[in-house]
Amino acid sequence: PLVSSPSTPDINALPLSSLWEFIASSTSAVTRSLTDFDVVFGSPKPLAMTEIHRHQVANRCKHKGQQCSTLSNFIKHAFLVGRAQWLEEPGIATWADPNPEIAASLAELNELYHEWQEHAPGPFCSFSDPLWLQTCSWLQKAGLPWHNNNLNLPEEIDPSWPFHFKDFERQAVLSKGCRVSDDQVSGYVCDWGEANQYAIRALQQESRLQRPSYRPLLVGAHIETSVLQSAAQSFGLEMIRLDHNWRGFAAELSDAIFQQRPIIFAATLTNSQGERDDFTAIDALSKSLPLFLHVDASRNFDYITTLSEDKRKQLGLPRLMLRHPRLDKPCTDRFTMDTIIASTIVAGGMNWVFPPKVTSLKPWMLGTTSRKVEYVRGTDATLAGSRDALCPLVVALQELRLDASGIQAVYARCSHNRDNLYGVLLKCGVKCERPPASLDLIVSPETELPEVLWRKWGWTLRNNGSFLLTMQPSVSASDVEEILRTLCARRHAWIYSLPHMNAQSGEYPLPAHVSEQLAQRVADWREAAKRSGGYPLSHALYSALGPVIGHFLPLSIPPEWAEKQADGILRDRKLSFGLSEAELRSFSATFTTGSTMGNRVGLHTALANHPNAFVYFSSASHYSIKKSVTDHDGLAGRWHPMQKSRFAEIPADELGRIDIDLLVKQAVVHRERSITNGEAHSIILLANLGTTFVGGSDDILSIRRALQNAAMDTAYIHVDGALDFGFSSRYVRLGEPTLLTRANVPVVQGVTISHHKAWGIMVSGEVICYNPKERPLTSVATSVEPRIIFETWLAQKFYTPTELERLHAYCLSNANFLRRRLREVGIVIRYNDGSLITVLERVPPWMVEEFHLAPEGKWVHYITMPHITLQAIEHFVKTIAAFNDCYEVVLKAMIPEMSDALGSSVTLQRIRCCDSVIYPKVIAFIDSNADDGAHGTMVKRKLTSGALSIGAIDAHGLLVAVVLVDDSSRMAIELEKIFTISPVKSDLERLEKITSLGLKRLESMARLNQSAD
Repeated sequence: PLVSSPSTPDINALPLSSLWEFIASSTSAVTRSLTDFDVVFGSPKPLAMTEIHRHQVANRCKHKGQQCSTLSNFIKHAFLVGRAQWLEEPGIATWADPNPEIAASLAELNELYHEWQEHAPGPFCSFSDPLWLQTCSWLQKAGLPWHNNNLNLPEEIDPSWPFHFKDFERQAVLSKGCRVSDDQVSGYVCDWGEANQYAIRALQQESRLQRPSYRPLLVGAHIETSVLQSAAQSFGLEMIRLDHNWRGFAAELSDAIFQQRPIIFAATLTNSQGERDDFTAIDALSKSLPLFLHVDASRNFDYITTLSEDKRKQLGLPRLMLRHPRLDKPCTDRFTMDTIIASTIVAGGMNWVFPPKVTSLKPWMLGTTSRKVEYVRGTDATLAGSRDALCPLVVALQELRLDASGIQAVYARCSHNRDNLYGVLLKCGVKCERPPASLDLIVSPETELPEVLWRKWGWTLRNNGSFLLTMQPSVSASDVEEILRTLCARRHAWIYSLPHMNAQSGEYPLPAHVSEQLAQRVADWREAAKRSGGYPLSHALYSALGPVIGHFLPLSIPPEWAEKQADGILRDRKLSFGLSEAELRSFSATFTTGSTMGNRVGLHTALANHPNAFVYFSSASHYSIKKSVTDHDGLAGRWHPMQKSRFAEIPADELGRIDIDLLVKQAVVHRERSITNGEAHSIILLANLGTTFVGGSDDILSIRRALQNAAMDTAYIHVDGALDFGFSSRYVRLGEPTLLTRANVPVVQGVTISHHKAWGIMVSGEVICYNPKERPLTSVATSVEPRIIFETWLAQKFYTPTELERLHAYCLSNANFLRRRLREVGIVIRYNDGSLITVLERVPPWMVEEFHLAPEGKWVHYITMPHITLQAIEHFVKTIAAFNDCYEVVLKAMIPEMSDALGSSVTLQRIRCCDSVIYPKVIAFIDSNADDGAHGTMVKRKLTSGALSIGAIDAHGLLVAVVLVDDSSRMAIELEKIFTISPVKSDLERLEKITSLGLKRLESMARLNQSAD
């Protein structure tokens, strides 16, 4: 029996116009009549209808027919109400008066919305609960989604990229780290597969430092096989999966060589089958073998790390700690009687989606430091690089809603409920187990359960035929009642055996100041997006569809719907690249969490086809390509007898195109090496279609013909076309390696596509790979979250292939306008025909931040993505030109006094990095006048990054002084140092005074111009 709470209005009495408003925003507590079972969760806002409410709504719609148009038009209403925030873009402009296709799509969205409101994974689902899913409702209230990207680690904040929630993410990482005794922890939030891979890679790196001469061995027992296999494939690790013969394994590794090999043991505290590794046995292994311990606690970290000390001891559970491992220390420093001391941990528990979004934790100094990437002002230490910011935000908001004490209280009630259900089942004679480290029950019914029933309950069918159920916070008394009636009906009156439990319900609201902070940040983003021109990311689509997508954030997307749509989307994508129906099975495709992961999958799928191949890529390739290659011990040649790698980074020209002659020369060298070693020689080419910084594309046909002229050819070509493929697939065709062209278009074997670039949806992508043996795609540990598929499906409803071609033409027209205007104001530029990217000489730091530009050496680039208008371009160009004019005015005013102070007539010239005359002279000047090499490097860096320093040139054209200017993103322009030629008689103190006054004047003029804008 179900009852409404006293505060719940009578739905039948509501005005029809208010009916949907009540359903969508109701916050009244949902209570049930059984009071002998704790209900933690009161009112999941998007799921606030009880079953009786749903029946009332259905009956009203049945009897009043067309009067229910308020319900069916809800999504369309949300779509049109959001017009105030729509960014200017020609396709979106036509949506204000929806054509039949758009109207049909909105109607279909309405139907899905209503269906999914009533859909839930089941109350006992291991990976989702309405309490945790409810957190997503605050995202919608704040105005999300809007375009975002938590690029790199959360502690790496790039001031030129404001569209992130890294501050929230960092607090979540620290909060979880403190619960395992590490308040300086490093890590980030991502999906479960990547989190495990990241942690294992950190231990691989650490083993290189502590045991550089010994190859690490990846070992696991109960952790999912997909985790071990994907890590082994990605990082070139030897892998062993244990059965129950642990002693045999220890004996097998007892010889002297193996005793030196570091073991990366990937263990689980509770896997998806409810199984847990034997940490006592792992402890025993660590006493005789060098062992790094990785612990996957993606299902129960939040539970076990918030247990009271008494409860933990009662359950016989060890404490979990995170610590930097030292293989040369006694094993007691790694394990104790009541503590698991892990080297890395995957932390989860308050999961709302599968695969779960979890936090990968590691000690701050574990592993090697990744190289600095100027383009993103970070180290590129994560696996995926770009990351959707909403999932880390949800993880952080879970912590803010409940904190450790709230989490403990929620799980205490869950534990209480589970224990009572366990007791009743035992009394009824139902065989069941109660694992101590989780909130699971493992049930073995005597009779076969209909699949529709156990799926409805959210149970998991285990490999041995038993079932796994998890006591989640929102499990209600009626949920338990249904199970007991089914399992215990023939036993006795089970209801009298159920001990009385005090019903407790409550909400965990987000603190008001946090809600306000989120709303303000999103409002700021809407304004900042209009001038954001430095990254290949479109802000336009979310401006129009964000208000619609936001209503789906707190809903659980049915996996069967997502799987069906994914199959259709990927099939159509293969066909769009020229494959015939007969060829489809030879090419595998999957969704990814971004183009970096797509390229990683493409690389390792190619290697699965050609294990001994040499891999080639250009110096202009995306910075993550080199990371993926060097992560792999086999490609890096780490354990090759000659320590020789099997990859080569080939120089590219100034427009980002690989040097074909150098590629062929390097391939010849590698061929000779293969012949000497008695090995077959094969080539994997990682080609580019639109490089990240300058938009260069490799000439695939010319590359293959040049290789064929040298009696070689490619065995596999994978193309990174993350941006360009988002607009069109016409640039390449897919096909077998023996094919050169199809319809005069080059043939390749794999492609990477990005969703968040051209389309502007959540950070995600697709990869297609030639896979004739139909192996599982390598490097893929799990599927992607269903929201990726939903947003892809939705974007394609609104952006058809024809419309995307038109959009690209619009963006290219804007790029040509930008180039013309920059030339008119004297700015040096570079670009590739057909590319949306324009590279220009570096601008001052505050302009880099204002327009969200990405610098690289002497240059920055500006990309005319769909949200960039002619007005935005004009504002950008005028901002640069206005400052340059101010600069020239100040320099002219300084010349007389500077000449007097230097003792000779001089002209003053701004030192511009792209000036082929003065810049080389300045560099030579600095080299001869700097105090030391390190100082000279610092000076050169400031000359490049600021673009504000001054050169003094005498009447003979000689450089007699360099004024090094220190500037910042705060528009503080200050004198750093003056370098003069020693024979020149100059008044240095006066020079400094003159320069400082001139720079202050320049700063004032620049600030005045900025305020006028």
